[in-house]
Amino acid sequence: MTLQTVARPTPGLPTGLDLTIAIGESVSSGQLGSASSLLAALPSVGARISPAKLIEMLEALLASDVDAAARLGLLHAWTAPVLAVGEHLGDHAGRHAGEESGARTGGSGSIFEGRLYRLMFRNLAAAIEWAADRQRAPDGDLNAWAIRNLFYFFQHQIRHAARLQIPLPAGSWRDLHALSVRLVVSARYPRAAKRLREAGSEVGHQGVKAIELRYKEVLLLGLIAQVFATAIQDHLKGLRTWAVETRLENPFGLTGQRGLWLVDLADDAPPCECTGPLSPDFRGWVLFPPEDFVRMLDSARLSETFAPDRGVRPSPF
Repeated sequence: MTLQTVARPTPGLPTGLDLTIAIGESVSSGQLGSASSLLAALPSVGARISPAKLIEMLEALLASDVDAAARLGLLHAWTAPVLAVGEHLGDHAGRHAGEESGARTGGSGSIFEGRLYRLMFRNLAAAIEWAADRQRAPDGDLNAWAIRNLFYFFQHQIRHAARLQIPLPAGSWRDLHALSVRLVVSARYPRAAKRLREAGSEVGHQGVKAIELRYKEVLLLGLIAQVFATAIQDHLKGLRTWAVETRLENPFGLTGQRGLWLVDLADDAPPCECTGPLSPDFRGWVLFPPEDFVRMLDSARLSETFAPDRGVRPSPF
């Protein structure tokens, strides 16, 4: 399945954007049928489910041809088991794999936890893409739940990867950037949801604000993870406030400026600080975090420079 975002005259979106991002892999009609059959034969959500079985269920759902509403209904029901299993695996990894020392781990529990979060994100993305392609939005509450949890499970991916000091799965950040652009465009121009058209532009405006806020939270968390790695949890208290105060701006008019924080929409990476001049070919957002957030990052970097053994570790992503 593919998300395609072509250059649009959309206020606030980067100009000249021509982005094609694949979410998951294409499947044949034969695979679709077998996946649907497998899905029907899997245990109910109320049953005791192992991590391996949860992964099997989510992989089957990802390969299936179910519509957005059915997919989101299943994901909604499976969220609690996925989070419970992920929390158990994370606790187990922390106790037995040297989390406090920052040692890298590769146990099966750690692998299962990361795969669960990634599969939840990809299935939510699949539902959003299905609805966008067919211009048939699911129930408003369920759609809002899907968008919230899309960013929520990505945050889980970041924390999991930072805790183990491993990179996110290939394509994770590129998927997030592409989906965020798609969601902002859809919220600004709600073609499918008739009730939104009838409600007027204010609904679309509020939808854009909510999406951008969650996206900015993830971007800031990505910056925190690069600096604090295994100490992320100690620096999340002000995340929502920082996100509210952060600006995401079109790079138009900023060419040549130095020291900007950039979100490259075609790059499979979190935001980064560009010490050189901004190129006129850049396609993405310019991120303006609040000053106290930047001071926190700078202070940590300074501490690391003079005392690298104090627990502030750079993240591999």
